[in-house]
Amino acid sequence: GLGVRPAGTPAAADERELKRQRRKQSNRESARRSRLRKQAECEELGSRVGSLTEENEKLKTEVKRLTEQCQALSQDNTALRE
Repeated sequence: GLGVRPAGTPAAADERELKRQRRKQSNRESARRSRLRKQAECEELGSRVGSLTEENEKLKTEVKRLTEQCQALSQDNTALRE
């Protein structure tokens, strides 16, 4: 029980042990939740890396196309001015 007992009694020792066991179990569950959270975060970041890599490739292609278009228009412009 939770009655006041001298610290040296077997009941107090049992109570301390019970609290210790509960704390250990609570810590185990907390660590487990933390690992699951970290794993989910890692998977999410991996997914974002894939998406961003794909987007980056598309943007590089677009930059290349626009650069070539700009060069072509610049040449046309130069030819028209001559």
